[in-house]
Amino acid sequence: MKITMVKKILEDGNECKKCREVSERLQAHNEMTKIDRVAYADVRQPDSDGFKLAEKHNMDTTPFFIVEDEQGETVYRTYLELRKHAFKQDPDEQDVEIEKKRQAPPEDDMFFL
Repeated sequence: MKITMVKKILEDGNECKKCREVSERLQAHNEMTKIDRVAYADVRQPDSDGFKLAEKHNMDTTPFFIVEDEQGETVYRTYLELRKHAFKQDPDEQDVEIEKKRQAPPEDDMFFL
């Protein structure tokens, strides 16, 4: 299994807030080592890998995950989906809280592509 995480980089060069939060959850669960590649949708570079992957997979929010295995390619819109389906783990309370934040209206560092 190969996992690509797509994150957004803002105008100031920092990752969007939602991407940072999800990365923290991956690290808290010792799952960051399962991520084989991080592709960035850099707003300063419209032709960056992350934007190309977002377009290819019809994604309009970050972060998202692309999992390649013997069945083919599966795209997960959320960390909860990735955790449940690819990692076969139930989400904990903090994971659920992050997903609620992700579904809330965007803040000033919008996570929409």
